[in-house]
Amino acid sequence: INKRKMSYKKQIRGFTLVELLVVFCVICILVSLLLPVLSNSKHTVYRTNEINSSKQLIIGWQMYAEDHDGKVLPGYRNGFAAYDKTGSILRHPINARYPWRLIPWLGDSFELIYANKNRKLLNEFKKDLDNYNYAISLFPSLGINSRFVGGDDVDLAPTNKAFDKFGPFCIKTISETNRSSELGVFFSSRHKFGKRLVDGFYLVKSPYFGKREWELNHDLSKPPSDYGYVHHRYKGKSVVAHVDGHSSTQDFANTLNMKMWCNIADKKNWIIKRITNE
Repeated sequence: INKRKMSYKKQIRGFTLVELLVVFCVICILVSLLLPVLSNSKHTVYRTNEINSSKQLIIGWQMYAEDHDGKVLPGYRNGFAAYDKTGSILRHPINARYPWRLIPWLGDSFELIYANKNRKLLNEFKKDLDNYNYAISLFPSLGINSRFVGGDDVDLAPTNKAFDKFGPFCIKTISETNRSSELGVFFSSRHKFGKRLVDGFYLVKSPYFGKREWELNHDLSKPPSDYGYVHHRYKGKSVVAHVDGHSSTQDFANTLNMKMWCNIADKKNWIIKRITNE
């Protein structure tokens, strides 16, 4: 019996310090290998979610046009009716922004246009009922190309007088589109909400207008306004929803191309100019 006990005691022993260090090092190496994989997986999920969101958004945009005799959704325009979920009319500037005007064609679901991290904003807004309608009009994940699709009353309203001076720079009906697979309607966007940056804003501005407006080099640390509120958050790429209904991811160089922004742009660095009678 004693011999058996002695043999059993010899078999039971703890790990040495060296063995523990080896195991710890192996675990650290495995974690370091897995973290990039997990990060990439999360990144891919976020990108896929926003692409799906953009597809739903552009379908709703097309349905709006179908129900309005081909007229596209106003970009940032005054005087167009918008209603909240109780049917009450919304006033300026809420009704000038696209979310409340488009949401009836998205099943009244703001979850479709508030993707990924921005979903948390919805919960924040729901707790503040006094400011809910206003807040929710500000930060959808994708902003509309208002200057050249639907019109922007602040920068240059798409009136007949403006068209006479500058040409048909802004599409007001889908049938006017020359390059439907290229012209972008919605782009990944960002802006400040209080002191923090959030992944969303209701409009985006083109790299060129009367002059170049974007910074020369892409730098995510710079203010959103330096890039027209467009956010290349997916490894240097932005999600774009196009007139023809498809969505794509575009890098900084591609989103600098004005052919993606304006229906009549004939070169990458096109700027809006008065028409001369020469």
